[in-house]
Amino acid sequence: MKLSFMTFLYPDLDCEALIGKAQQFGYEGIEFRAESGHKHGVELDASPGAIGAIRARLADAGLETSCLATSVSFASPVQAERDAKMERLCQFTKLAAEVGAPCIRIFADPIPNGGRGKREESYRFQSEYLAIAAGRAAEADVKLCLETHSVFRAFDAGELLFRAGYPHALGINWHLEHCLLHGEDVDEAYRHVKGRVIHAHFSMSPHIERQVELLDDEGFKGFFSLEMIGQGGEEVADRLLADQAGGWREIQAKLDIGG
Repeated sequence: MKLSFMTFLYPDLDCEALIGKAQQFGYEGIEFRAESGHKHGVELDASPGAIGAIRARLADAGLETSCLATSVSFASPVQAERDAKMERLCQFTKLAAEVGAPCIRIFADPIPNGGRGKREESYRFQSEYLAIAAGRAAEADVKLCLETHSVFRAFDAGELLFRAGYPHALGINWHLEHCLLHGEDVDEAYRHVKGRVIHAHFSMSPHIERQVELLDDEGFKGFFSLEMIGQGGEEVADRLLADQAGGWREIQAKLDIGG
């Protein structure tokens, strides 16, 4: 397992400065959040050659792009909006391939919870779109990872993967904290995503150790990526990055898990 951080901690830093932070605090990758006005340059409108230069610089520094984080979701009940998201996602698969990201973070919430078949309807049309999107991502040798987020629990993620037919290029970004907030404990959530986790978001909590243990037992070799929104400036972000890496290394040592 490897450690990365999302660029939300340093939205005003360019790629070179982000590389410096990763090296300083012992991270092995960077997760670029696109579409949020961050200054790293990994965006759809990047100038010709810019993405290739960023990828080469990361490689020179011994780092990887752990994931390309987007806000794409097929949760809208309006077909035209879902079609527009599909077109957008296809552009992101090309960007992910160019920067060397193995996966793209997408969403599937909000999932309706008001009865009258609304939840079932959402499962139906989202799974149809996800199956198509996974096929297109596979053509670029990239995977899509659905984030367990807000009311979209591990149970819902498992249901959508099942209905989409478990395509090879579709998996889970297991953000455990959201599962816990909506009534799933660690082991319960794991039953629904077992063998399907491509990527994981975290911020240190007492429950992370069990999550790491479960994923290590199944041979997970992906990234645990720190997702925290920077508040208070660069010094505060530095402390958070250092503290979270320290907690992560302690768990690795306790469980005798290598990188």
